[in-house]
Amino acid sequence: MLTYFPSFYNDELVYSLLARYYQKSGYMAYAFVAQDLFEKTTMKPNIEFVNKFSSDAFCSLTRNFSFENIIEKHTMFPYYARFLNKDRRNKAFQSLLSMDEKSCNLIYLPKNKNNEVRYLRYCPICASVDKQNYGETYWHRSHQLIGVDICPIHFCSLLNSAVTISSKEPPSLITAEEGIENLSKEIIYSKNELEIQLSRYVYCVFQSNINFETDIKIGQFLHSKMENTDYVSKRGEQRNISLFHSDFIEYYKPLKENPISELWQIQKVLTNYRFNTYEISMIAMFLNISVKELTDMKLPNKTQKELFDEQIIELQKKGLKYPEIAKKLNASYDVVKSIGEGRYGKHRNCSESTGSSKGGAKQKDWADIDDKRLPEVIDCIKKLQNADTRPVRISIGMIERLLGYPKKSMYHCPFCMAEIKKHEECMEEYWTREVLWAVKSIKENNLPLNFTNIQKITNMRKENFIRCAP
Repeated sequence: MLTYFPSFYNDELVYSLLARYYQKSGYMAYAFVAQDLFEKTTMKPNIEFVNKFSSDAFCSLTRNFSFENIIEKHTMFPYYARFLNKDRRNKAFQSLLSMDEKSCNLIYLPKNKNNEVRYLRYCPICASVDKQNYGETYWHRSHQLIGVDICPIHFCSLLNSAVTISSKEPPSLITAEEGIENLSKEIIYSKNELEIQLSRYVYCVFQSNINFETDIKIGQFLHSKMENTDYVSKRGEQRNISLFHSDFIEYYKPLKENPISELWQIQKVLTNYRFNTYEISMIAMFLNISVKELTDMKLPNKTQKELFDEQIIELQKKGLKYPEIAKKLNASYDVVKSIGEGRYGKHRNCSESTGSSKGGAKQKDWADIDDKRLPEVIDCIKKLQNADTRPVRISIGMIERLLGYPKKSMYHCPFCMAEIKKHEECMEEYWTREVLWAVKSIKENNLPLNFTNIQKITNMRKENFIRCAP
């Protein structure tokens, strides 16, 4: 064990502790301290996570805390990995525990925008308080939260130090005492109430313990919190993502910069493809989800879908007819009927007759319905093909939704089916039209024509882009 080793301060990065050790131990150069701290002397200290330590350094680090506690409370792991799906989150944690150099590959680390250089940041007030309490300041984790530009405790602007967070810089260990150039700079307090509230919310999420056992996905949880709002359908299955996006943008208008300006970004969070804590916190705060609920996610005992279906069955038992139930629940007659008949949900009306009876439903004249629908179908297809807006894939289901026809009813209409089949596209053809539309939009806005900009507009995955390239 090393003869002298400092103790962790509250919210201190592992990097900061190692830098303080280096400064106070009298080493002549970084190469000498690297021999004692790391398994490889050429190793560059990881500012946000941990390195592969020598046995002596590991013993000194963990003399008062478990290594698990150090990763949770003294690295940026909770910020980058908290909302990963269970399997990946736990693999990333175990990889850090084993000090695997490739552990960061399991964590989605955000890329610097426009190749901007990131610096270790500090709050001038926190630095002054540290000096009073400990005789020195240190690098705080909570000042390095990407997206949060004010101190979540004092609400003043965070300042860049001289220490860059970059793999291109030579290996070094620089304390906050050395990296903070000027504490006499003017302190600028935020007057933006929403920015203050959001910074505090993100900070509290970051500092909360991680539930490693939960297998609830963040998109699943956020959707459950939208239930019984205007953002989901009556049955709770479909999301009105356009309304959600417009209200979300309006809510965060007071912010100087909103990192979630595009609808596809919200969609990717809700479909478990984005795990950025700052973005997730913004969505959660907008939905009035408390920090405790977000950091210890639980789903309701019954979903809105299950409760809705049960309401219909209950009203049926009371003798109400489908039109009455639909009116009472302010829902679609076709949906109510299909649920009541057991064709939509898991419930089935036990009194349903399996054969025809005198009082049964009349047989529909599908030939007549087919004739009446055909002009509407032809007109809908023309509008989709000639629209200047984002392309929509022509398919049986899409035509049914746009024209408000019951699901699968088109299969009883052979002429309509034949017309749709003439224009129906495979996914590769539809993706091609999306790419061409995106290219046109990019050129009109004088943006660089590259895959990144196409992806931002279309939300297309790279493998799908490759598939439609021919």
